[in-house]
Amino acid sequence: MFSLSSAKKNKSYCIVGYDKNLSIKILRRLCDLGLTIGQTVIVTNYSLLKKAMLIEIRGYLLSLKIDIAKRIIVK
Repeated sequence: MFSLSSAKKNKSYCIVGYDKNLSIKILRRLCDLGLTIGQTVIVTNYSLLKKAMLIEIRGYLLSLKIDIAKRIIVK
């Protein structure tokens, strides 16, 4: 298990949890966006400066900051 920010491009991963220090406000927003435990995530692309990433989840594309992606645990 590792964080979503270190995931390889064009690979499929399953969300297994979140960092303990993640605030409730951010956790709630992630769940509203569809990043719930058990969902399959495909890393589509990274920004040029590696500050953001593009993921595909539930059939749509979502852009995440790397700081937030570090707090999502996948396998």
